Amino acid sequence: MTNPELSAVEVIGLGIRSEENSARYYESIARIIKNDLVSARFQSLALEEKGHRNMLVSLYKKMTGLDEPPPSIPGDPDTAEGKATPVAPSPDSLEECLLVAISREKEASEFYSKAAAKSSDPSGKRILEYLADIENTHEMILKKELGALHRDLHWYSVNPGFHVGP
Repeated sequence: MTNPELSAVEVIGLGIRSEENSARYYESIARIIKNDLVSARFQSLALEEKGHRNMLVSLYKKMTGLDEPPPSIPGDPDTAEGKATPVAPSPDSLEECLLVAISREKEASEFYSKAAAKSSDPSGKRILEYLADIENTHEMILKKELGALHRDLHWYSVNPGFHVGP
């Protein structure tokens, strides 16, 4: 978990970096899944994480009065959850990828909940509580995907012939 001595602005900066990393991770999972429907699920999660990043950037700008997003925070850990960014998945490790993602979403939810509890800004508190709830929802979605994977591994390796997207 994050260092308790971090300032609110540093917490937001770590959250931004974590959301960026999560979006990249979900995009990498989406690329390896042959099933268009399942791939679309991970593309959707990646888009949501990008939206979370944008919320946090807006909060950062409000807190600091600056017009640009925060500079990158150097050093380890490189995610809000206090762990290194997961490596790009391989088709043979989808179960492991899901387990990592489930763990990260749970930790992100806890991170945002703790940050919200410490927030003195009502608007920031609401945003952090909202993000905690959404990350918890992502955890549940990923647990459902893991259950589906266990029920039918073949489904994840074939394209059912449906077109998803524009």
